[in-house]
Amino acid sequence: FLGKTLLDRNTELEDSLQQMYTTNQEQLQEIEYLTKQVELLRQMNEQHAKVYEQLDITARELEETNQKLVAESKASQQKILSLTETIECLQTNIDHLQSQVEELKSSGQGRRQGKCDQEKSAPSFSCLKELYDLRQHFVYDHVFAEKITSLQSQQSPDEEENEHLKKTVTMLQAQLSLERQKRMTMEEEYGLVLKENNELEQQLGATDAYRARALELEAEVAEMRQMLQAEHPFVNGVEKLVPDSLFVSFKEPSQTLLEELFLTVPEAHRKPLKRSCSETVLSSLAGGDIVKGHEETCIRRAKAVKQRGISLLHEVDTQYSALKVKYEDLLKKCQQEQDSLSHKAVQTSRALAKDLMGVNTQSESSASSWEPASVTPEPISSPNTTAPPEYKALFKEIFNCIEKSKQEIDAQRTKYRSLTPYS
Repeated sequence: FLGKTLLDRNTELEDSLQQMYTTNQEQLQEIEYLTKQVELLRQMNEQHAKVYEQLDITARELEETNQKLVAESKASQQKILSLTETIECLQTNIDHLQSQVEELKSSGQGRRQGKCDQEKSAPSFSCLKELYDLRQHFVYDHVFAEKITSLQSQQSPDEEENEHLKKTVTMLQAQLSLERQKRMTMEEEYGLVLKENNELEQQLGATDAYRARALELEAEVAEMRQMLQAEHPFVNGVEKLVPDSLFVSFKEPSQTLLEELFLTVPEAHRKPLKRSCSETVLSSLAGGDIVKGHEETCIRRAKAVKQRGISLLHEVDTQYSALKVKYEDLLKKCQQEQDSLSHKAVQTSRALAKDLMGVNTQSESSASSWEPASVTPEPISSPNTTAPPEYKALFKEIFNCIEKSKQEIDAQRTKYRSLTPYS
């Protein structure tokens, strides 16, 4: 009877442990889903903040570059104006010098014509002699001829100034062409900078829309949580938790985070929520790298939570298996003791039968000998009286283990309740 009661109690305890396992697994799954949701929202907020910081930095850099380019364009315009003024001044000087040269040429030609007329009217012997000497030197002395040609080839200072001014004009014209080319390049660069500035302004507008969309999504998530908490405050099943559309699907990594976030709530929990026209902007800004980072972090967190739950279950299983082994050992010992006691009782009964068959006359002695024989099994069965304390100790250990597991489950529930208001 004691073995049957213990087996019944053992089955009841196994059933209760299985129920506790199921409840513990359900609660662990609930905690996993909620922790995933909280981590996703935190990571989204952190990444939004990083994106905003990067956009602010790029906007500042572009503003600084724009200001620098504006200052450079102003300086180049001032240089161009100064160069044009200098060129105009030089052109006026050249015109003035050319007019002076023409006047000098006209006066020189008049003087030469007057001298030629005088020489023709009054030729002298000295002039003829000089011409003869020059001819001889020209014929016989080449050095003197070269000197004469060099003297004739020497230019006047006015002509030298004219040539120098022509050279300066050509140099200035070349510089002016270079400055014009630089101006064209600067204007092209200025146009490119303006285009980049416009594009960045458009991106800033898109980021504003992205922020508005993120705020709308956060409001939608808060509304959905309130709905779920109002309709199902104490949910034990996993199917009645927050819908899978708000979590990253680890089986299908091809889906993007935005596609999963834009999935609607089931029809039973659906309400008319506000939608903005910034979904196209969000789809253009969201990248696959961000989604991969989300999935990896969520997988790591889920693995950590699962390992914690599995470690607790392994501890309970090991405790239960150890207690079961002790219980089986005690049952074996009890059966062995009962078998030994029954064997001893059979031997004593056979010895008493032989004594009765041998001594028939002494009935009183046989009766007196029968009484201690009938009493002898009682002290032998005395070890059986010491067995219940061992069973009691075993039951105490079992109940202590159950109480410990209950305390752990209660602690997990308190942690879960403390996490729910922050989520």
